[in-house]
Amino acid sequence: MNWFILTLIYVFFLTTASVINKKSLNAEKLDEIVFGASVQVATSIVSLLLALATGWAFTFNAASIPLFVGMGVVYFFAVSMYFTGLSKIELSTVTILEATGAIYSLLLGIFLLGESFTAMKLLGIALIIAAVLIVSLSKEKKSFSKYSLIILAAIFFYALGAVLDKQLNAFGNPLSYLTLSFATAGISMLLIYFKRTRAALNGTFKLKVFWQGIITNGILYSLGFWSLFEAYNRGGEVSRMFPITLSMSVLIPLMGILFLKERNYLPRKIIAIVVMIVGLWILGN
Repeated sequence: MNWFILTLIYVFFLTTASVINKKSLNAEKLDEIVFGASVQVATSIVSLLLALATGWAFTFNAASIPLFVGMGVVYFFAVSMYFTGLSKIELSTVTILEATGAIYSLLLGIFLLGESFTAMKLLGIALIIAAVLIVSLSKEKKSFSKYSLIILAAIFFYALGAVLDKQLNAFGNPLSYLTLSFATAGISMLLIYFKRTRAALNGTFKLKVFWQGIITNGILYSLGFWSLFEAYNRGGEVSRMFPITLSMSVLIPLMGILFLKERNYLPRKIIAIVVMIVGLWILGN
């Protein structure tokens, strides 16, 4: 299987997982924190099985342990905030807000990894900010909702986590690291939010939609990220894969509009999607 097919698989799996997350969170009596944590744990279990089948490899030492602890803290906040926001905001809107991750990644890359910055990238940043403002502000409400701000904060932590991922992945193979990363975030959430976890025994854990959601997404996330890493290993170049992965920025909002019937402010969302795509394209080239 070549890198092109693997990249398409990644796009399909992650797009489908996003829709399943939102559809599951729309269910009554489902705790979004417990659900988000359980998705992480389910993903880690599937990743572990794949890692054991293909060869486990991760080294804990004086260099990797501090990074690993930092990753756990960062993803705890990222996942907790993301699923809290996703439970209150339409998926089509969340996806556009997620585009700020490209800005965060660029800025963190510049300040933490010494990557380059150009005037064209500044234009890309401006367009993404414009897209976020288009979808988030309206005549009726001249400010961001609390949950929009929570999503923006979550995406910052995800971007910071990506910087740590890049460094930690050097200490082992992708599936082994995915196992540790998802398990750390999920288990820490279930423990820190223990009261909500315990309460879920009489609510969330009894819902069929909960088990369908975490099992399906555990498989989709594991195979999706494995496909992405394999695409790189089999000759995929960022410059060629980026336009393909960019399609998620269109597919996910469209799936939200078509299958979740998120049709409020539809013309504004379409304009924001177009502006966002242009901004992401500029940042990726």
